[in-house]
Amino acid sequence: MSKQSIIAELRSARIDRILAAKQSRVLTSPWMRRTLSLVAIISSYAVLATLLIPTPYTISKTNRIYINYEAMQNNWLYDFRGNTQGIALLLLIWSYILLRISMRRVTLLPNEYLDELQIANRDWAFKTGYLVVRRIGFGVALAFGVLAVLSYQFTTFSAGNGPTPKVFRALERYVSDLSTEDPFGFYFKAFLLLAFVAYSFPLILLAWREARFPESVPEVHVKQELSPEGRKAKFYFTTLKWAGLYVGICASMAISPQVFMTLGTLYYILVIPLVYWVIPGSVVLFVWASVTASRGVIAARKAGFTSDLQKRWANLTTVFTTITLVLGLIVGVLMFGALSRMWQPANSPWNYVLPFAFLAGLLMIPFQAISMTFYAKLNTGEPAKSDN
Repeated sequence: MSKQSIIAELRSARIDRILAAKQSRVLTSPWMRRTLSLVAIISSYAVLATLLIPTPYTISKTNRIYINYEAMQNNWLYDFRGNTQGIALLLLIWSYILLRISMRRVTLLPNEYLDELQIANRDWAFKTGYLVVRRIGFGVALAFGVLAVLSYQFTTFSAGNGPTPKVFRALERYVSDLSTEDPFGFYFKAFLLLAFVAYSFPLILLAWREARFPESVPEVHVKQELSPEGRKAKFYFTTLKWAGLYVGICASMAISPQVFMTLGTLYYILVIPLVYWVIPGSVVLFVWASVTASRGVIAARKAGFTSDLQKRWANLTTVFTTITLVLGLIVGVLMFGALSRMWQPANSPWNYVLPFAFLAGLLMIPFQAISMTFYAKLNTGEPAKSDN
């Protein structure tokens, strides 16, 4: 049960899901791919432009830094920055997600499932994209390296009073002001933008080139009827996909105060089903999937394994289901402890467990998805139910 073989099993299951999934004719159309590529490029430049506008700040007598709201008041530049950054981040994230969905057959399937043109386009796009990203990164590092090495010479030139030292000190102050008021927020957005460029640029090149050759959308014909385990796993992944999409849409509307103020009415309309249907439904889905996977493994062990592969899949399902249940127990204990002690003093350690509960809850999703992936391969001999 090596790590490499488990990863290979997961990749094989992902390939099967991609081949069995129906493609959207809209997302795979040339005009949509080019539109998403342009939106991704324009939104990334818009985010970069907003990051280059520093926030005015004041320093108190205790050396604490605060936003200077008086300097920002009635200033169109900061209103423009806030609105542009929020909308651009929203478009940037969703353009990348939709591009990934549109190009997943070309980017994720092995060569044997693609034609020669698709393979050539994919190799060219990723080779060129990574080359351009590396050169841009090297160029930026080289530019700042030159400034760092020559900073002393620039500031001491003409006894520090000439035009060159003044320009350099102004540049130095400008670069420092970019992150002074909110360093963690600034660098989070900056590194998020860098990661987006690194991941999306090869995909944009591939989508633009593939748009020159309209892709034929294959008709999916399921020749082999799914086993009962396969049907339940398909229901789980379909439900999980739509729940994740709904949560992602709601989270996108709260990505910035400006976006929330613009789309707040729609957000409040969607938050009611989120609270009363999606979140409770996700909890029910977690319990159902855990019980289903556990019962499937127990049934397979009682009936006796028909092959070494079935035994392997049962063991893997057991391992990942156990991890999922342990994480669920951790979430339950931490949430109960935090809520039952929420009226304690602010320095109580229970007031700091919610981030750990949130992290454990996020980890539950991939581990349970992996357990259901291997559960789908089990065949306990239970007769499949007819759709008629």
